[in-house]
Amino acid sequence: MTRVARTWLAIVVVVAALAGCTSTGDVPVDPPATPAGPPISSSEFTDGFVTTNGTSFELGGRPFRFVGANIYDAAASELYSCRSDTQMSDEQLLDTLQYLHDEAGVTVLRFWAYQTYTQGATYWEGVDRVVSAARSVGLKVIPVLEDGPGHCTNLPTVTPKAEYENDTWYSQGYKVPYGNATLSYRDYVAAIVARYADEPAILGWSMMNEADTSGRSGLFESVLVDFAIDMASVIRSVDDSHLITVGTQSNGAPGASGADFTALYELPQISFAEVHDWGYWGSDDEPMPGGDGAKPPSAGSVTCFLPNAPIGCSFARAADLDKPLLVGESGMTGTTEQERTDRAEKLGAKMDAAFQAGAAGYLIWSVTSAETDGYDVRLDTGDPLFGEMLRVADQVR
Repeated sequence: MTRVARTWLAIVVVVAALAGCTSTGDVPVDPPATPAGPPISSSEFTDGFVTTNGTSFELGGRPFRFVGANIYDAAASELYSCRSDTQMSDEQLLDTLQYLHDEAGVTVLRFWAYQTYTQGATYWEGVDRVVSAARSVGLKVIPVLEDGPGHCTNLPTVTPKAEYENDTWYSQGYKVPYGNATLSYRDYVAAIVARYADEPAILGWSMMNEADTSGRSGLFESVLVDFAIDMASVIRSVDDSHLITVGTQSNGAPGASGADFTALYELPQISFAEVHDWGYWGSDDEPMPGGDGAKPPSAGSVTCFLPNAPIGCSFARAADLDKPLLVGESGMTGTTEQERTDRAEKLGAKMDAAFQAGAAGYLIWSVTSAETDGYDVRLDTGDPLFGEMLRVADQVR
């Protein structure tokens, strides 16, 4: 669809919404049925590349729905760690991944693979060890290639990309070295993708963590659209095997919520959509923020057109994309035993609601080896969330 066509389509949607019309593409209320057949074999999991088929991920020609986790600092090394107090040794990382696989049903790991972790594409040991450990345990990984909020990346101070020279990072800044980076983001992505282009342990590439921006290339289009088209071309120039996502919150954060979600993730260059479910974007008690209890709202409602549309609207809009939808992050505080018990119950309900609404994968934030910001999910606390993750994982696979 051309940009002009998208603009007229957006106008039609607004008029229809204001007239009280609703979408004819309502999301399903039950999880998609899994075709009968043998499970994915260990060799297919280890050696196969993840593909998509409509709203599903697939491995070995079979549906691959999953529960997973974030360990953002997994690629830490002696040269760089975002938080030295949470850095794991090779043995600790392997043991942690094995525990998550066996006791929490985890089959996908998401982690940071920014320039800081690779010394500007000159040092690969940190990312190598994550890929190697995941392969040996039986996990797929999603490396994230840059941070929108500016954490753990090449900056003298934490600076969101949206604050780069009047919010122009996604239109200009990514093409030049940023902060104290030695490479532009564009060149760095080409380098890291080329290195791992033939690695089946990688599920897909996430361009960004939380690409939020109020920048627009037109009245009805976020600058993320042109950014995604350009960066997808960079990735595809060296890698034909892996899936691609942009990496957005799509939960009310600017740039990829409401109509912007559709404009971005309908792009044929993008393999799957991503959302993040955080309590501060809605009530912790809502399994599907913005929806009716556990169900998303109507995609044609006025709320779901607005640029600050809640995450439930992204689920509703995703039903029309015919692509997988990943919940890349979902977290709540859990510093006390009671908080952890409540968190397990609430996140369990969120996972159930997400898969009922069509999600293809759900990743918990965040497994750490020490207390950081209160959102930690730690093995040494006997966190009941691991049991909820295993329950859901057993149901969906």
